[in-house]
Amino acid sequence: MRDPAREAAFWRLLVRVRGLRVRRKLRALADARRHERHAADAFAARLAALEQHARQRQRVLTFCRRNGRVGAQWRATLRAHDARLAGLQLQLSEARDAHAAARAEAGFALRAWQVEQGRHDDAKERVRLASARHLAIDGENA
Repeated sequence: MRDPAREAAFWRLLVRVRGLRVRRKLRALADARRHERHAADAFAARLAALEQHARQRQRVLTFCRRNGRVGAQWRATLRAHDARLAGLQLQLSEARDAHAAARAEAGFALRAWQVEQGRHDDAKERVRLASARHLAIDGENA
C-alpha cells in the first residue's frame, strides 16, 4: 500500500481533476439543453407555418366558391398554394427529427454529467478517508 500522505495528495489532485471534468460536462449539458430549446422553437415555428398554410388555404377556397367570374384565377392560386404543402411538411419533419436528436443529445449529456459527478463525489470521499488514515497514522507515531 502507498504512503498515506502520498495517497491523500493523490486523491486531492484527483478531486481537482474530476471537479474540472464535472464543470466541463455541466457546460456541455447547458449547451445541449440550449440546443434542444432552439430545436423545439424551430419545430414550433414550422408547425405554426403549417397551421397558417391551412388557414390561408381555407380563405382561398372561400374565394374560389364565391367568385364565379374570377374563379379560375382563384383555383390557380389554390393549386400554387397547395404546391407549397409538401415543402412545409418536409420542413416540419426535419425540424421534428432535429428536435428528437437534440433531446437525445441532452439526455446523453445529462447522463455524462451525472456519472462524472458521481466520480467526483467518490474522489472527495476517498480524500476524506485517506486524510483520516494519514492523521490516524501520524497520531500513532507521535
